[in-house]
This record gives sequence, C-alpha cells and structure tokens, in this order.
Amino acid sequence: MITENTESANPVGQEIVDTISDRKQFVKKVKINYAKKWHTLLSFLFILPRFKKLYLTDPFPGTVYRLLGALIDLRTTKDPQDTEELGLYKIIQTNIPLLINFIAMGLHNKSSEPPRWLYHALNNQFSAKELESLSFDIYRRLDVETFFGITASLRKVQDLNLSLEPEVRGDS
Repeated sequence: MITENTESANPVGQEIVDTISDRKQFVKKVKINYAKKWHTLLSFLFILPRFKKLYLTDPFPGTVYRLLGALIDLRTTKDPQDTEELGLYKIIQTNIPLLINFIAMGLHNKSSEPPRWLYHALNNQFSAKELESLSFDIYRRLDVETFFGITASLRKVQDLNLSLEPEVRGDS
C-alpha cells in the first residue's frame, strides 16, 4: 500500500483545509528587544519572555480595514521633477515603513497598535525575501478578489432591474 503525504500531494487542498479550520501558520521565532531596561532585566530572569513565536492567521474584519488603509498610502509613482534614480529611491524610502507597518498589523491582528518589539523584529531579524513572502501571504489572506467578485455579482443583479420584493395584488 502506498501512502502519500497529503500536504505535498495536494497543497491547494491543504491550504483550503487550513483556511476553513483557521489553523495558524508559523512564521518565525524572534528575539524580543524590550525598550526599557527593567523589562530586559525581567526577561533575563525569565519572568518576561525572551523569544516569541509569530503566527499568521486570517485577519479579522477590523484588521482588514486597517490593512487596506495602509495599502492606500503606498506611493507607486515618482515626482515629475525627480530624476529616474532619485524617484526610484524616494519610492523605496517612503514605502518600506508602510510595508513594515502592513506586515506588523497583519501579524498582530488586533485593534490595538502592534508592539514596538514586533517592528524591531521585522526590521532586524527578517530578510528581504522573508518580508516579501510574508507580505504576499498577508495580502492573499485579505481575500480582496472575493470582495470584488461579490461586488461585481451584485452589480450584475442590480443591472437586471429585478425586484426582490413580492408583488402586491389588489382585489380582483
């Protein structure tokens, strides 16, 4: 009898099961860099954690709203008076903090602001490739394609001029 690993045999199916079951996706174990000295002391004494495992889950609607707001601020064009290289560097300079904020909000997935140690970990403990794949995963979990599909379907129904209210008939 041949048994296959279902995760490698059908990655799309496994992704669907993970999404339905709301299974967390492990991202990375990071070292927490506390801003205050006494927090660092408490972590040295093992009262506060020294490391944190980061997981990615499906965002709550409030988080989706905040993430889409962060994406609106992305700068994608250069100023007309800038040279080609200078314009490119300005785009990179303005978008990197926005992308780090986008990733931090996606990982934090709460209504409060992400903690400072998370920003520090993203800036100093992740490679560019890890940040890229993480941002794609967070964007994919936003599932904006479904929203646009539903919106387009509703628009098509509206264009048909169909009334969903039942007809009221008078006395015959």
